[in-house]
Amino acid sequence: MRWPVPAVLTLLMAWGAPASAQEARWPDEYTDPAAAGAGAADLVLPMPCGAAMAFQKVTVPVDAADAVADPLADRRLMLGQALHATGFSDYLRPAFLRGPFAEPGTGVTHFFIARYELTAGQYRALAGQCGEPGRADRLAQGGLSWFDAVDLARRYTEWLYANAADALPGGGQARAFLRLPTGEEWEYAARGGARIDATRFPDLTFFGQGDMRDYALHQAPGSGRGRLGPVGLRKPNPLGLYDIYGNAEELVLTPYRLNAAGRLHGQAGGIVTRGGSVLSTADQLYSAQRTEYPPHDATGAPLRSATFGLRLAISAPVVTSDARLAEIRRRWGELAGAASPHGAPPDPDALLAGLIAAEPDPRRQAALGALQLEFRRARDRTQTARLQSARSTLLAGAVLVGSLSENAGLIEAKAANIRMLVSLQRAGRGSTLLARQVRSHARQIEHLRTVRAAYLLSYRAALDTLSAEIAPDERRTAHDVLREELVLSDRPRLLTTLDRFWDDLEIYARNPGTGPDALLRMALD
Repeated sequence: MRWPVPAVLTLLMAWGAPASAQEARWPDEYTDPAAAGAGAADLVLPMPCGAAMAFQKVTVPVDAADAVADPLADRRLMLGQALHATGFSDYLRPAFLRGPFAEPGTGVTHFFIARYELTAGQYRALAGQCGEPGRADRLAQGGLSWFDAVDLARRYTEWLYANAADALPGGGQARAFLRLPTGEEWEYAARGGARIDATRFPDLTFFGQGDMRDYALHQAPGSGRGRLGPVGLRKPNPLGLYDIYGNAEELVLTPYRLNAAGRLHGQAGGIVTRGGSVLSTADQLYSAQRTEYPPHDATGAPLRSATFGLRLAISAPVVTSDARLAEIRRRWGELAGAASPHGAPPDPDALLAGLIAAEPDPRRQAALGALQLEFRRARDRTQTARLQSARSTLLAGAVLVGSLSENAGLIEAKAANIRMLVSLQRAGRGSTLLARQVRSHARQIEHLRTVRAAYLLSYRAALDTLSAEIAPDERRTAHDVLREELVLSDRPRLLTTLDRFWDDLEIYARNPGTGPDALLRMALD
């Protein structure tokens, strides 16, 4: 369904000089409706007409002791979903993320993303149409094109710079601005970021097996009726973001790309919306879902839809000063060494051999020969280090399989004790003492489950590392060496768990999107 173009053009034409920042502030129910029950948003930015926009802080831990000192540190993620029907679009792939704002002395960065979808009231305020807010201003704003969304972010940034620049985060020379979120930012935030249990991050939805109607306005009895509804009516995700699924489908900055069996395909396509809409069914709503649309309709005009909305993000430039650029170059040099920025040649050893054969000067030929020898030694050392790393990870996986099995046995034993004690209670034997024992066993089971979650997280990390970062032939070599060592050292129990972990690894490599429950069953089978 397309939004009538004249209605949108009327609002766009109404944008003119910014309204005063001194208008009476709108009540929270129009700017941060969840504040009364869930607490205020992490950041609230003013808007024209007394409106405001609420944002949540999205923490992105990076691999560095000090994120400020290491501008190239980022976080490796596995995004997407291992669904056969949509694998061409949404399949699992590695991605990297870093927030534009960093906390000195820590390996923590962050960005901000709007707590709610843009509302009709906020859209009206940015159009300079001031007035008392009403019920209709709570509705998610639809009818946008991608170009409208980008221009809206620009206009809001301009207004903030002119009227409330100090309200933007960052400070210093990293002057923040508003834009659409990238696909990676949107999905990381939608899944719950660092706030969700890491074992649940890969799940289809952030709420696991719950009812979609509790979290989204969508096409279902008792949910959406095909029209955009008020924001903030359903439950939030772990980051405190509302309407991540359903209601308006949210435009993002990144163009559409296919998934080429685990990586983004090279061809960039049309515009993308995330999160589905009120027209989506429950099975069409999940964190990795992406929908492509052409940016223009058949007439060449920007494509608009009644369900196209947005959720703004706050970002900042990467290079903020000459000093920061110098730091980036220095750090890049440390990481890259003498490597070419365009990548090493396909076969550097063969290239060196050709240069040696073609060199007429004996002294230069000898120098190149020494360089070739050192290169081969370095390559061998790297290969040995990779195999050692793979071997260590395989050993850790074997230990974790054993630990998970032992943990499951302890949980079952405690559960059996509880069943026995409950039976004695029902028989009327020492009910007070038995009740205390039941509570004690229940507490111990809860502790064991917490330990199991930690084991399971490490177990998935070992599977991810071996399946995504170690080549199959290297995995096999490391496995064969480790297995021979265990045979020679007479470690039958560890040998058994290694074989089980190896079988699990083969299964996981074919289906890396395995959820935590299936992952546990796989480890215990």
